[in-house]
Amino acid sequence: MKRGLITAGLIAFLLVDIVLVYLALRPPPVTPPTEAAPTESATSGAAPTTPPRSTSTPPTSPGTTGPTETEAGMSPKPVGILLVGLDSAVAWRATTGTCTDGGAKLSVTRDGGSSWDEVEVPATTISRVQPLTGGTGFIVGADRGCGQSEYTTDDDGATWIGPRPLVGGWARKLAEPNQIVTPEDANSRPCGDQNVLDLSRTSAEQAEALCRDGSVKVTNDSGATWNESGEADGALAFSNRIENGVLTTYAARVGVEGCDGVQIAKVVRGEDPTEVACVETTRPTPGSVAISASPQAGWLVVGDEAWVSGADLTAWEQA
Repeated sequence: MKRGLITAGLIAFLLVDIVLVYLALRPPPVTPPTEAAPTESATSGAAPTTPPRSTSTPPTSPGTTGPTETEAGMSPKPVGILLVGLDSAVAWRATTGTCTDGGAKLSVTRDGGSSWDEVEVPATTISRVQPLTGGTGFIVGADRGCGQSEYTTDDDGATWIGPRPLVGGWARKLAEPNQIVTPEDANSRPCGDQNVLDLSRTSAEQAEALCRDGSVKVTNDSGATWNESGEADGALAFSNRIENGVLTTYAARVGVEGCDGVQIAKVVRGEDPTEVACVETTRPTPGSVAISASPQAGWLVVGDEAWVSGADLTAWEQA
C-alpha cells in the first residue's frame, strides 16, 4: 500500500513538471496593434492636420509658388524697373537695385522719352517712384539695405529731403518679395506665399497687386483685405487707372499668340484679357518690363528701350 502511494506521488510530480515546462517554452500570444487615439481635430470639428487636396496650385516657398514659367518659357520675377508716367512728356524710370549690392538708379524725362537725365538719389535701393506736378515727387527706398523710407524732391530730383518714415504709403518690399507695405499693413501678403510681381495704386484706399501666377488682387480698404480682380497669364508688369469712375487694369504680357513682343491687354475679372495693342519689342526678359497708364498717356519700358502712347493705349511709338 505504501509503495502504491509513492508511485502515485511520483506520477503526479512528473505531470506537474511537464505542464510547467510546456508553459515556459510556448510562444507568447500575439497582441493586435493598438489604434492611435484620434487627434483633437478629429473629435472637435477643427480642421484636420493635413488639409484636403485643393484644385488650385498649392503654395510653396516664396518665389516658387504658381506656374514655373510663362507661356513664353520664362520664369516670372518681380519687376526690377519702376516706371510712372505723369503725362505724355514727363516720366520717371528707376532700377530697384538689390539689398546686398545696391545699385538703384533714377532717370527723368521731360520730352516724351527722347532723352533721359539720370539724377542722383540718396538711396541704394528703390521700391517705388512717384512723380507729381511742378517737379515734385518722391521715392521709397533705403540708403543701404532694403529699408522703407521716403525721400521727397521739388526740383525733379536735383535735391532731396529725407529720409523720413514711410507712413500711410504703398511699396513693394524688395527683401520680402511676397510682401508689400500698405497704409493698413506693413507686411501685407496680397498673393499669399506667391511673389508680388508688381504693385499699382489709385488712391490711399485702392490698389492692385500682380501675382506670380498671373492673377490680379485688389484692395479697397488700404490693404486690410484683398480680393480677386482678374487673370493675366504671361503678365510681367501691369498698371491701373480710373476710367469713367471705374478701376481699369492694363497688363504687359508676353508669349501671347499673334503678338511678337509685348501685348498690352485690359484685365477684367471673370473674362480673358482683351488685347488693346501689340508692341513689337526686343525679346523681353522677366523683371525688365514696366508699364504705366496715366490718364493722359501710356508708357512702356523693355530693358533700355521706351515706348509712348496716347491716352487710349492703342498706338505706341518708340521714344
